[in-house]
Amino acid sequence: MSQTEGPLRAARIARGWSQSRAAEELVALAAERGVAVAAPPSLKTQLSRWENQHALPEEHYRALLRELYRSTDSELGLVEPTDSAESAESDAHMLRARLAEAAAIDAPALELLREQLRTTRALDDQLGGAAAIGSAQAQLSYLEGAMRHALVLRIRRELAALVVSAATLCGRLALDHAKPTEAWRYYETAKAGAREATSPTLLGYATVEQASVLIEIGEQVTALSTVEQAISMAAGEAPSPLRAWFEASRGEVMALSGAVDEAHAAYRSAERELSERPEEVDIAFAGLPPLLKFDLPALRRRRGHARRLLHEDASAIEDLRSALRDGGGSARELAGVHVDLAWAHNAVGQPAEAATHARSAREIATRIGSVRLAAQLDSGYPRADLEPVSRS
Repeated sequence: MSQTEGPLRAARIARGWSQSRAAEELVALAAERGVAVAAPPSLKTQLSRWENQHALPEEHYRALLRELYRSTDSELGLVEPTDSAESAESDAHMLRARLAEAAAIDAPALELLREQLRTTRALDDQLGGAAAIGSAQAQLSYLEGAMRHALVLRIRRELAALVVSAATLCGRLALDHAKPTEAWRYYETAKAGAREATSPTLLGYATVEQASVLIEIGEQVTALSTVEQAISMAAGEAPSPLRAWFEASRGEVMALSGAVDEAHAAYRSAERELSERPEEVDIAFAGLPPLLKFDLPALRRRRGHARRLLHEDASAIEDLRSALRDGGGSARELAGVHVDLAWAHNAVGQPAEAATHARSAREIATRIGSVRLAAQLDSGYPRADLEPVSRS
């Protein structure tokens, strides 16, 4: 079938839409339905492949296309060929194409992919999901496909490690949008990538990241055992800053469980790890983009949060103010500091300071599109005209 005869292309042209317009319409419809899709530029590229019958869209995209064009899969040509010979040839052609695409990935291409992820993570740090989510999802989709079809073991493992980086970012963005089930799936993808990369360190990292979903849904006991398991599997080869990050994660779940002494011990351990090797601040593996940055200011942010959870509000304020003075951290982390300061100031009877931080937190959460952070302010927390917590 020629490109002009393709039913999906015909449906678009019948509406007088360009591919860019169709991509924008798909994004708008996806937003209404709460479905995660790629950004319009990436979606336009995918739409071209679908219209040219180089690939079939995944089910969630097919559902959107059916609704957008008010047609069935068959009417839009979104089904596999029924002729067995044609189907076999098409399938073989697709596999050969994907193997060839993966075979073209060499060291310079890997570095370009790493740089692309660095840029996406930097966008997320500064602007949040509004700027990063489409790119992150599109990159993850590409990396997963390339990894599955890479036959050179070294390339396959490095692609798998990049899958960990992209999938954990997607998981964090899903949590921002208050979608724990979607986040869980992304973290499962990250763990699968870590296993493919044969890296206990990456597996431990992805597992601790996944524990944040358990915390989000109130499964603190399970989160603690998950973090302990991750630390155990990664302890042998993790660099010092990552061990510090592991200990800070342990401290948070200990604080959530009300284990005061254990939480403080974890943060002391984290501080020792950073003090012993202060020059190591970026956690990266074999040339990968840094998965995270963890240094003393980051530790203060984490410890201040834990102290707030433990109702050690004066100490929490001290840590969190220091973190603000130190600077650094992503917009997401900065908003979290303001959330914690709002709660802590309110707890010690300082409503004006609490209101200031609440407004700052809400402004950042709105700007980066974090439903989760906004909910932390709304869940039992007074608005800008808040009153001090009553003391019985």
